[in-house]
Amino acid sequence: MIPVTLPEPSKFQPRFFNLLFLALFILGAAHLAQKTLKFTGTWAPSSPAQMAEPVTVSIGPAQFRLTSDLVAPGHQRFLSQQDITRLSALRLKVQWPGLTAEQGLLDRTDQDLIVIDLDSNPGRESLRARLEPFFRRLARGGELTGPDGLKILTLSSRGAPVTDLVAFDPARQNGFIARCRIEASSQSALCHRALRLEAGLELRYRFDQSLLPDWRRLDRDILKRVSDLRIPAN
Repeated sequence: MIPVTLPEPSKFQPRFFNLLFLALFILGAAHLAQKTLKFTGTWAPSSPAQMAEPVTVSIGPAQFRLTSDLVAPGHQRFLSQQDITRLSALRLKVQWPGLTAEQGLLDRTDQDLIVIDLDSNPGRESLRARLEPFFRRLARGGELTGPDGLKILTLSSRGAPVTDLVAFDPARQNGFIARCRIEASSQSALCHRALRLEAGLELRYRFDQSLLPDWRRLDRDILKRVSDLRIPAN
């Protein structure tokens, strides 16, 4: 008769099976979520081919056709590859001077980046509307001469460094106007410009103050770029 001996215990703790099962469950759930989002068209593009594929976005009364690489990274997850994406606002991030998609870190500087916001429900008073009753009262020292025909109102406290100013075109009643301030977080001077394209649609863009001398070209090229992305109404 062959003697029968029981195997030695494996000394494997039962809790390790629970951890292994949990890890497999999380991995499977993540894979299923990715497949579901990709199937429904809401998965954020990641490959260069996906980033270059045009998507259609509806913002208020307007529709735009653009590639995903123009959209700021935080907003790409809202895009749909399968259907029209309907949003109340969309942020683009482009590189000056071509207003093309943001390139790699070696090909650009922060001064070259321009952030463009399209907003369907602004509800804000324009900078021009606040020029006379508000900004002129706060200005220190009156109007100063700015680059390429602009006038400058300094809003910083008297005797303090110039960290807050308004630059505007005095030749046109509803012409160019931007407010430039030094951001405390980055210590970079950024200018903010906003204009109403039509009822229910506002365009805002943010640029480095070093680009202020090019304000005419900046305004013209950004308006044209947005117009080129827009789908003509039927």
